[in-house]
Amino acid sequence: MIYEDQFTLSLLTACVMQQNQLLTQQIAVQRDLMDRVDSVGDLLWRMDLRNGSTRSQVDQTGPGKRTAKKRHLARKKATSRKHGGQEGLI
Repeated sequence: MIYEDQFTLSLLTACVMQQNQLLTQQIAVQRDLMDRVDSVGDLLWRMDLRNGSTRSQVDQTGPGKRTAKKRHLARKKATSRKHGGQEGLI
């Protein structure tokens, strides 16, 4: 009976280790995707900034500041998600 328990325990340990490895890989893929989304967002922001530079100065004062503030808040949220303490769980 003891040998069966040891076998079961070792089998469960192997399964947990495999799940841990899978979760670690998924977290790495998720971080890579978040980095890519951030880079696409940066590119779109730059393109919007270039396209907005042809507008008059009056058109850019109000909405431009709001857009910059929203973008800053979105980047702050993404950074906090990226460094949100997920490292210590695994």
